[in-house]
Order: sequence, then C-alpha cells, then structure tokens
Amino acid sequence: MPISILTRGVLVLLLLGVASVVHADYLRPMVLAYAKPGTDVEAEVATVRERLGEAGFRILGDYSVTDSSHVLVATSPALLEVAASMPRAAYIAPLRVAVTRVDGEVQVSYNHLEYFRHAYRIDRSLEPVMAVLADALGALESFGAEGLSPSVLSRYRYAFGMERFNDPYELAHYPDREAALAALGANLGESRGGVREVYRVDMPGRDATLIGVAIREDAGAERNAADAHQLATVDVGDRRHTAYVPYEILVEGGRVEALHMRFRMALHFPDLRMVGENSFVQLRRSPAAVERALSLAAGG
Repeated sequence: MPISILTRGVLVLLLLGVASVVHADYLRPMVLAYAKPGTDVEAEVATVRERLGEAGFRILGDYSVTDSSHVLVATSPALLEVAASMPRAAYIAPLRVAVTRVDGEVQVSYNHLEYFRHAYRIDRSLEPVMAVLADALGALESFGAEGLSPSVLSRYRYAFGMERFNDPYELAHYPDREAALAALGANLGESRGGVREVYRVDMPGRDATLIGVAIREDAGAERNAADAHQLATVDVGDRRHTAYVPYEILVEGGRVEALHMRFRMALHFPDLRMVGENSFVQLRRSPAAVERALSLAAGG
C-alpha cells in the first residue's frame, strides 16, 4: 500500500530525530567556556581561579606555558572519586582550564571530561561535573574534532599501528609507590630531562598518584619534547588547545607510566592532518623525545 505524504513526513521527522540524538552523542575534546575581547591573560586567570574555587574545585597548580597562554589545573571530590574508581583512571582527575590570547581575544577553555573518560575507559559519568563547570565558567561550544562516539573513543587510536590507551610509555619500576615518588621528586626538583612538576594529586583509597609536568626547552628539554614547540607546531586554529598541557605521569604502586604521545596528542587533536603544514609528521621526532624526557624524570 502506498505511503501517504503525511506518513512520509512523520517518518522523515522520526529519522531526523534519531539522527540528532546520535549526533548529540558525539563528543569533542575541548570546551570553549567563553571568549572576550582583550589581551590581559593574567587578569583572566585570576577570574577563572576565583570562579573555580567558588564552584568547589581545588586548584592543584598552574602553568604559564607562554606569555600568551596559561593553564590552571584543578580537581574536585567528585572527580577524584571517579579517578579512584578503577586502575589507571587517575588520568581523569585533573581539570585543565586554559586562558589563551588569540588575535586580540582572550579564550577560556577546558578539557571535555566526558570525552576523556570514555577514552580512558571509565564507566562512570562525569556529566554532573560538566554541569557544575558550565555553570561556573560557561560552555559556549565544544571544539577540536568533528566528533567521536563513546564506542570509538573507548578503543581510540589515530591510525592503524599507532598506540591506544593501553600502550603507555613504561617509564620506570620501583619496589613501591613511596620509592617511586621519592625518585620522581628528586629528579623533577632538578628538572632532569627539562621536566618540572606542576602538580601532584593522590587518588583517595588507591595506591596511585598523578603528577602533572611541564616539559620545557628553557629547563633543558630537547626542542622536540618541549610543550611550547609542539603547541606552536599544531595548535594553530581559531580555537586553541592550550589545555593539552601539562603532561601526566602516573604512579601506581611502584610502576611509573605516561600516555604515549602518539595516543595522547592524537586524542586531543583527532582532526589534525597526518602530513603537510602544521601536521603530525612535523612532530615525528617528538614521541621519542618525550619518552626520553619523561624517562629521565622518572629515573628509568
């Protein structure tokens, strides 16, 4: 029996509704909280710091990446509860909020917690924390990719043969976490490999600590390993991914690891081209350089 025009219209609307729901499930790595005309990064950092504190977030540390970019790192009891819920979930503990000056505009952005918790294979929602963030800082738009589904994120890699979440750098092994943290503290204090500590946070109830680090050429890092060099090479869009840094070192028991750069950077820049100007190929020496720097810092 032929389908009436009305029935066809209803079917189209239903299909469009399903498509919109599916599209809504796609996630992007960064959230633009707001943007405003101006050039004063440090004044905006102070404003963001105050808003985060009022919303119940604890500032763990901050990182002045360049004269025009600054990152505040924070966490909250809700974030730490999820970060301590399973092995290797500690990577979700830090909220990275960036303030970046771009062409006479100051952008405030942060890492999309739901995007990253799927990539880190964590089965607990962080939507309530995202709602608090949206209320405290804003959530104008998400950016950094056309969008990836939760199922793709849970097994994400940029291309065939490249690393996934479960292929980290194995930096060092110690008898226990206390010995690992002592070695890291000494090495980071000396900026071994050009690596300096930005923050550290213990996972409640777990034998795990996450340490955020700055990798800096002016501290002795190879240029290919340095945060500023990598961001200057690939972070050139209208919306900046400054909240890519600081890098994380995870200590669980006596094991010290870090996410492989070919996974971590691709996860933050999934739409970046493989070759050409401002592409991954221009950083082809960086994954090994980052591993060397972090291994020196870990004493491995």
